[in-house]
Amino acid sequence: MNKDCFIYNFLEEAAAKWPEKRAIIYDTFEVSYKQLFDDVVRKAIHMQRFQGQRVAIYGPSSYRWIVNMLGTVVSGKDVVLVDFFLPAQVRKGLLAKASVEFILTSTNQYILADKDARIIKNAEKDNVEGLKLDLKRGEGNILMFTATGGEYDKAAVLTSENLVAAANAVNSKLTCGTKDVVLTPISMHRIFAVLYGLMWPLANGACVAVGRGLRHIDADTYYYNATVLPITPAMARYLTRVNGYNKELKKIIVGEAKCPKKYLESMMARGVEAYTVYGALETSGCIGIGRADEDGFELYDGVNATIAEDGEILIGGDMIMAGYETDPEYTSKALDGGVYHTKDYGEFTADGRLRLNKTNPDLIQLATGEKISKRVTCKQLSELNGIADTCVVKYADLLTAIIVPVDKSDNEAKFRHLIDKYNAKKGYRWEIQKIIVSQEALPTKENGEHDEAKIIDKYLACNQ
Repeated sequence: MNKDCFIYNFLEEAAAKWPEKRAIIYDTFEVSYKQLFDDVVRKAIHMQRFQGQRVAIYGPSSYRWIVNMLGTVVSGKDVVLVDFFLPAQVRKGLLAKASVEFILTSTNQYILADKDARIIKNAEKDNVEGLKLDLKRGEGNILMFTATGGEYDKAAVLTSENLVAAANAVNSKLTCGTKDVVLTPISMHRIFAVLYGLMWPLANGACVAVGRGLRHIDADTYYYNATVLPITPAMARYLTRVNGYNKELKKIIVGEAKCPKKYLESMMARGVEAYTVYGALETSGCIGIGRADEDGFELYDGVNATIAEDGEILIGGDMIMAGYETDPEYTSKALDGGVYHTKDYGEFTADGRLRLNKTNPDLIQLATGEKISKRVTCKQLSELNGIADTCVVKYADLLTAIIVPVDKSDNEAKFRHLIDKYNAKKGYRWEIQKIIVSQEALPTKENGEHDEAKIIDKYLACNQ
């Protein structure tokens, strides 16, 4: 075992246990555990030939994406995982925020390029015959983006130890084996996909089937004959509607947002084990798990959870992030006392399960798994021409903006045009899907904040 080389040791051990076992399949392409380990090491050796510390990766999920991500970390460089479908300007801002020096992208055939996508001289020459991996450099960190109360995309820094600890923790309560095919339809820039769709299956000798994109999700379950399926609530809704669950499916794991009970019941009616999981990027996606018919979540081994006096859930363990990138002040608050302050609220049941009563009130969790900062979104919309005030809420799975115009004669068509322009700049993740124009001031609480309950009751619930 090599000290501080957690991903390297993880892959080496898997290759020793199941050398010829199929590790990953992508469409018609498949590789063994030994081949995966060898490819990752070769990529790491290649990456060590170049100066610089931070590399961004973006592109559709694929075997090459996986090798580039793991190889970069094993080389000792930090990897920044970015959503491939973001508008170019948004992506450029994230690269700058994370101090990215290099990029690996499908557009350039994953040949190392500078931050402006210009291919580095000789980077296409990846023959590393005769060279050895320098394990003394240790491993790099993994940076992913999440929303906070005051920021759309805040980079959280995870270590390779965090990821391996999370995979081992999931193993304590959730099983899969060498005969399982774990289909990963979620883009791997998300921690839920990295943990449940890559690291956890590889820890068990299972085969990771890389999804061919959202447009193929209902075909991929049948194409790969998946036995385990980690999905978001939005995917659960779609697959239920189109009967997209194949007969070989044994386990469905729903994460990233609360899943409506009717979709979970539909899974169980098929004889499938249906689970919901609780986690956050800051905890490497790992806190607890519950069957669809159970109350609350059973904590994974190694997860230490306590409840603060005000009911906030506090989490400790080896899977807790190193911190937020370039923000020591916010990090110190989030990790005060050596535990992660989730800003979710809950309690323990009589049998020791963790019941989640309220999620972070500063965020909107969409069924797609995206998190939206309420404060930032409302502020940006209120700054648009002609808008005096606005409140953004999720209702009936739609991100809805209730708008108060400056000029009471302005109609909905004007604001639809404004919102369409806003959506085009922000991208699909934060798309405002519905608007309501109010000629009256929005209800507020005594502290001046919007009273969301009254707003929903007045403008949305009454129209159901």
